[in-house]
Amino acid sequence: MNSMHLAVLKCSNFCMLPYPCFFAKLPHGRCAAMTSKHEASMWPGLTLLALPLAGGVLRRLLGEADDQSVMSLIHIYFRYRRTDFTDFMRSHRESLKKGHETGDFVPGVINYYTLMSELITLASGPFWHFVPMFRQMTRMESHHQFHHTLTKYLGAVKEDKVLEIGCGYGEMGRQVAKISGADVTGLTMADAEIVGANARIKAAGLEDRCRMVQGNYHKTNLEAGSFTKVFGIYTLKYSSDLDAVFGEAARLLKSGGSFLSYEILITDKYNPKDALQRSYVENISHSTCMPSLWPAQALRDAAKKAGLVAAVEEDIGTVPNTRPWYSCFTMTGVYYFLACPLLLPLVKLAETLRILPPAFADWFESMLMHPPLDFVRAGRAGIISGTVVMTWKKP
Repeated sequence: MNSMHLAVLKCSNFCMLPYPCFFAKLPHGRCAAMTSKHEASMWPGLTLLALPLAGGVLRRLLGEADDQSVMSLIHIYFRYRRTDFTDFMRSHRESLKKGHETGDFVPGVINYYTLMSELITLASGPFWHFVPMFRQMTRMESHHQFHHTLTKYLGAVKEDKVLEIGCGYGEMGRQVAKISGADVTGLTMADAEIVGANARIKAAGLEDRCRMVQGNYHKTNLEAGSFTKVFGIYTLKYSSDLDAVFGEAARLLKSGGSFLSYEILITDKYNPKDALQRSYVENISHSTCMPSLWPAQALRDAAKKAGLVAAVEEDIGTVPNTRPWYSCFTMTGVYYFLACPLLLPLVKLAETLRILPPAFADWFESMLMHPPLDFVRAGRAGIISGTVVMTWKKP
């Protein structure tokens, strides 16, 4: 055995290298010190290399905070852990009860969105509706594709005067204006949404073709026959009087104009005598303080009564190369997280231990577990669709 091999054997007690190395030429005893120093200098570099990789893996597992993912729920906890959920849930239930008694759900919807509008934006980004989920696209890319689909079904062009009813912050109206060049007016009741929408119009540089007005889409102060197109995105679900909505839309349209509704609807497959199906539909309405979801036939009947002629009725979520509309919850894993039978007991335990604020578990079950769980289960059963486009013409 030559001197190099001997040196390697001596060195191996310390550095465990299976091959001759620089340390083999050092005096015995200095190898361990040099190896330790060498390894110590390597750890910070390895850590810096590993952090982005670990962060990427964690991001893939938890998702983005604004993509209806598990990370969204974590973000919500840190943002809202000091909220007075006791008062909010009391107001919510009182408003829901009054809505069922009087048919006026507006106060309840306003109360709901005082807390939930910011939360939904935090968890879902600016788009609160379901869209066809294309297999080769992310959720956000699918939403951007929907803007073009909406503009196509609306038939909007540069010369049009368009009204978006129940527009919230006016996101869809701005998209139609941006794509088509049409003049778009957004109608909403909430002061905060008027202010927020005007700021977004200015930021988008669309002051020349977008504006906001305040009012109730059941009965407005707008001039009759002043629009060539009227549309609503997930708007009619807040109404308890479809006849009034369609009548007002018909009044505002010019002759030859069109009304478009993109809505989450009860399909013709729904059986109200089935207790499980009924629970899905009721949970969705109760969670958001809305009237019961409308069946598609109710829209057909209200439009006919208002003198509008049916033009298109299509579920655009069933086209080839798309996932189900509710897959935004399943692809990110948030559905399976919320459906875990251990989750709610753990949340209740955390509230009992004062890790979470009072009534957090009640709010969590009523407004975070429901309605996402119900959307997925009702969607799988085929009794609700979130991607139905319906258009009518005014003769």
